[in-house]
Amino acid sequence: MEAPSPNKRPPQWRRRFYVHKIQRTYAIWLGLFMFFSALLVFGLVFFIPFILPAIKLASPLPLAERAIAANQFLILAQTVWPALALMIPAAAVFSVYLTHRLGGPLYRFEQTARELIRGNLGLRIRLRKRDELHELAGLLNEVFDMLEQAFRDIRDSEAHVREVLSSIMDEMRKQPSGNQEVVNRLKIALKGSERIDETLKRFQLSKST
Repeated sequence: MEAPSPNKRPPQWRRRFYVHKIQRTYAIWLGLFMFFSALLVFGLVFFIPFILPAIKLASPLPLAERAIAANQFLILAQTVWPALALMIPAAAVFSVYLTHRLGGPLYRFEQTARELIRGNLGLRIRLRKRDELHELAGLLNEVFDMLEQAFRDIRDSEAHVREVLSSIMDEMRKQPSGNQEVVNRLKIALKGSERIDETLKRFQLSKST
Protein backbone atom coordinates (compact mmCIF):
# COMPACT_ATOMS: atom_id res chain seq x y z
CA MET A 1 0.00 0.00 0.00
CA GLU A 2 1.43 3.34 -1.02
CA ALA A 3 2.22 5.73 1.80
CA PRO A 4 0.21 8.97 1.86
CA SER A 5 1.81 12.05 0.41
CA PRO A 6 2.73 14.84 2.83
CA ASN A 7 0.74 17.18 0.61
CA LYS A 8 -2.41 15.17 1.40
CA ARG A 9 -3.87 16.41 4.66
CA PRO A 10 -4.73 13.69 7.21
CA PRO A 11 -8.21 13.54 8.75
CA GLN A 12 -9.21 16.29 11.16
CA TRP A 13 -9.13 14.04 14.22
CA ARG A 14 -5.58 12.96 13.41
CA ARG A 15 -4.39 16.51 12.92
CA ARG A 16 -5.83 17.48 16.30
CA PHE A 17 -5.06 14.41 18.41
CA TYR A 18 -3.47 11.20 17.12
CA VAL A 19 -0.87 11.90 14.43
CA HIS A 20 1.93 9.39 15.11
CA LYS A 21 2.14 5.87 16.50
CA ILE A 22 4.71 6.96 19.10
CA GLN A 23 1.81 8.58 20.95
CA ARG A 24 0.34 5.14 21.55
CA THR A 25 3.46 4.02 23.41
CA TYR A 26 3.53 7.13 25.55
CA ALA A 27 -0.19 6.79 26.19
CA ILE A 28 0.26 3.26 27.53
CA TRP A 29 3.20 4.06 29.79
CA LEU A 30 1.84 7.36 31.03
CA GLY A 31 -1.56 5.80 31.57
CA LEU A 32 -0.06 3.04 33.71
CA PHE A 33 2.09 5.51 35.62
CA MET A 34 -0.84 7.78 36.38
CA PHE A 35 -3.02 4.81 37.31
CA PHE A 36 -0.60 3.42 39.88
CA SER A 37 0.13 6.92 41.17
CA ALA A 38 -3.57 7.54 41.57
CA LEU A 39 -3.99 4.14 43.17
CA LEU A 40 -1.39 5.07 45.76
CA VAL A 41 -2.98 8.47 46.39
CA PHE A 42 -6.46 7.01 46.64
CA GLY A 43 -5.15 4.34 48.95
CA LEU A 44 -3.68 6.91 51.31
CA VAL A 45 -6.49 9.45 51.12
CA PHE A 46 -9.64 7.38 50.66
CA PHE A 47 -8.91 3.86 51.82
CA ILE A 48 -7.96 5.00 55.30
CA PRO A 49 -11.59 5.91 56.06
CA PHE A 50 -12.46 2.29 55.24
CA ILE A 51 -10.60 1.12 58.30
CA LEU A 52 -13.05 2.36 60.89
CA PRO A 53 -16.19 1.05 59.13
CA ALA A 54 -14.45 -2.28 58.54
CA ILE A 55 -13.58 -2.53 62.23
CA LYS A 56 -17.15 -1.71 63.16
CA LEU A 57 -18.49 -4.33 60.80
CA ALA A 58 -16.20 -6.96 62.28
CA SER A 59 -16.91 -6.01 65.90
CA PRO A 60 -19.98 -7.08 67.92
CA LEU A 61 -21.71 -3.70 67.75
CA PRO A 62 -25.42 -3.06 67.70
CA LEU A 63 -27.11 -3.70 64.38
CA ALA A 64 -27.90 -0.01 63.80
CA GLU A 65 -24.24 1.04 64.12
CA ARG A 66 -23.15 -1.83 61.91
CA ALA A 67 -25.69 -0.72 59.28
CA ILE A 68 -24.29 2.81 59.36
CA ALA A 69 -20.75 1.45 58.96
CA ALA A 70 -21.84 -0.75 56.07
CA ASN A 71 -23.47 2.23 54.37
CA GLN A 72 -20.26 4.27 54.78
CA PHE A 73 -18.27 1.38 53.36
CA LEU A 74 -20.61 1.15 50.35
CA ILE A 75 -20.46 4.90 49.66
CA LEU A 76 -16.67 4.89 49.69
CA ALA A 77 -16.54 1.85 47.42
CA GLN A 78 -18.95 3.44 44.95
CA THR A 79 -16.79 6.59 44.89
CA VAL A 80 -13.27 5.16 44.73
CA TRP A 81 -13.51 2.26 42.31
CA PRO A 82 -15.26 4.14 39.46
CA ALA A 83 -12.63 6.85 39.74
CA LEU A 84 -9.87 4.26 39.48
CA ALA A 85 -11.61 2.61 36.53
CA LEU A 86 -11.66 5.94 34.67
CA MET A 87 -8.05 6.78 35.47
CA ILE A 88 -6.35 4.69 32.76
CA PRO A 89 -8.40 5.94 29.76
CA ALA A 90 -8.25 9.50 31.10
CA ALA A 91 -4.47 9.25 31.47
CA ALA A 92 -4.16 7.78 27.97
CA VAL A 93 -6.18 10.61 26.44
CA PHE A 94 -4.14 13.15 28.39
CA SER A 95 -0.85 11.63 27.20
CA VAL A 96 -2.04 11.72 23.57
CA TYR A 97 -2.80 15.40 24.00
CA LEU A 98 0.63 16.05 25.55
CA THR A 99 2.53 14.17 22.84
CA HIS A 100 0.57 15.69 19.95
CA ARG A 101 3.10 18.49 19.45
CA LEU A 102 5.85 15.89 19.10
CA GLY A 103 3.89 13.33 17.11
CA GLY A 104 2.96 15.88 14.44
CA PRO A 105 6.56 16.75 13.52
CA LEU A 106 7.55 13.06 13.50
CA TYR A 107 4.68 12.33 11.13
CA ARG A 108 5.81 15.13 8.80
CA PHE A 109 9.44 13.97 8.93
CA GLU A 110 8.41 10.47 7.89
CA GLN A 111 6.24 11.71 5.03
CA THR A 112 9.03 14.00 3.83
CA ALA A 113 11.47 11.06 3.86
CA ARG A 114 9.05 9.04 1.73
CA GLU A 115 8.80 11.91 -0.76
CA LEU A 116 12.59 12.11 -0.94
CA ILE A 117 12.70 8.41 -1.76
CA ARG A 118 10.33 9.15 -4.65
CA GLY A 119 12.73 11.84 -5.86
CA ASN A 120 10.85 14.93 -4.74
CA LEU A 121 13.58 17.43 -3.81
CA GLY A 122 11.28 20.45 -3.78
CA LEU A 123 9.45 19.47 -0.60
CA ARG A 124 10.04 21.33 2.66
CA ILE A 125 8.99 20.55 6.22
CA ARG A 126 6.38 22.93 7.58
CA LEU A 127 5.34 22.61 11.21
CA ARG A 128 2.54 24.18 13.16
CA LYS A 129 3.35 27.11 15.40
CA ARG A 130 3.01 25.12 18.64
CA ASP A 131 4.83 22.02 17.41
CA GLU A 132 8.15 20.90 18.83
CA LEU A 133 11.33 20.30 16.77
CA HIS A 134 11.18 23.56 14.82
CA GLU A 135 14.97 23.89 14.96
CA LEU A 136 15.49 20.39 13.54
CA ALA A 137 12.97 21.08 10.78
CA GLY A 138 14.83 24.28 9.89
CA LEU A 139 18.16 22.45 9.69
CA LEU A 140 16.68 19.73 7.49
CA ASN A 141 15.15 22.35 5.20
CA GLU A 142 18.58 23.94 4.82
CA VAL A 143 19.97 20.53 3.83
CA PHE A 144 17.17 20.13 1.28
CA ASP A 145 17.92 23.61 -0.11
CA MET A 146 21.59 22.75 -0.60
CA LEU A 147 20.77 19.36 -2.09
CA GLU A 148 18.25 20.80 -4.51
CA GLN A 149 20.62 23.56 -5.59
CA ALA A 150 23.37 21.00 -6.19
CA PHE A 151 21.05 18.93 -8.39
CA ARG A 152 19.99 22.07 -10.22
CA ASP A 153 23.62 23.03 -10.92
CA ILE A 154 24.45 19.50 -12.08
CA ARG A 155 21.44 19.47 -14.38
CA ASP A 156 22.34 22.84 -15.92
CA SER A 157 26.00 21.87 -16.34
CA GLU A 158 25.08 18.53 -17.89
CA ALA A 159 22.74 20.22 -20.37
CA HIS A 160 25.51 22.64 -21.35
CA VAL A 161 28.06 19.84 -21.78
CA ARG A 162 25.62 17.81 -23.87
CA GLU A 163 24.93 20.80 -26.09
CA VAL A 164 28.65 21.45 -26.62
CA LEU A 165 29.37 17.78 -27.41
CA SER A 166 26.54 17.67 -29.94
CA SER A 167 27.78 20.85 -31.58
CA ILE A 168 31.35 19.53 -31.86
CA MET A 169 30.14 16.24 -33.35
CA ASP A 170 28.06 18.06 -35.95
CA GLU A 171 31.00 20.22 -36.96
CA MET A 172 33.36 17.25 -37.26
CA ARG A 173 30.88 15.29 -39.34
CA LYS A 174 30.70 18.16 -41.81
CA GLN A 175 34.46 18.04 -42.35
CA PRO A 176 35.58 15.50 -44.97
CA SER A 177 38.82 14.88 -43.09
CA GLY A 178 37.15 14.51 -39.72
CA ASN A 179 38.82 12.07 -37.34
CA GLN A 180 36.43 9.13 -36.94
CA GLU A 181 38.08 7.98 -33.73
CA VAL A 182 37.45 11.38 -32.15
CA VAL A 183 33.85 11.29 -33.35
CA ASN A 184 33.37 7.85 -31.76
CA ARG A 185 34.77 9.09 -28.47
CA LEU A 186 32.46 12.08 -28.61
CA LYS A 187 29.55 9.69 -29.16
CA ILE A 188 30.53 7.73 -26.05
CA ALA A 189 30.81 10.94 -24.04
CA LEU A 190 27.45 12.12 -25.35
CA LYS A 191 25.78 8.83 -24.39
CA GLY A 192 27.25 9.15 -20.89
CA SER A 193 25.86 12.66 -20.65
CA GLU A 194 22.44 11.41 -21.75
CA ARG A 195 22.49 8.73 -19.04
CA ILE A 196 23.20 11.43 -16.48
CA ASP A 197 20.27 13.39 -17.85
CA GLU A 198 17.98 10.35 -17.52
CA THR A 199 19.08 9.90 -13.91
CA LEU A 200 18.44 13.55 -13.11
CA LYS A 201 14.94 13.31 -14.58
CA ARG A 202 14.00 10.97 -11.74
CA PHE A 203 14.17 13.90 -9.34
CA GLN A 204 11.64 16.71 -9.13
CA LEU A 205 12.86 20.18 -8.25
CA SER A 206 10.84 23.11 -7.06
CA LYS A 207 10.10 25.90 -9.50
CA SER A 208 12.98 28.34 -9.54
CA THR A 209 12.11 31.89 -8.59
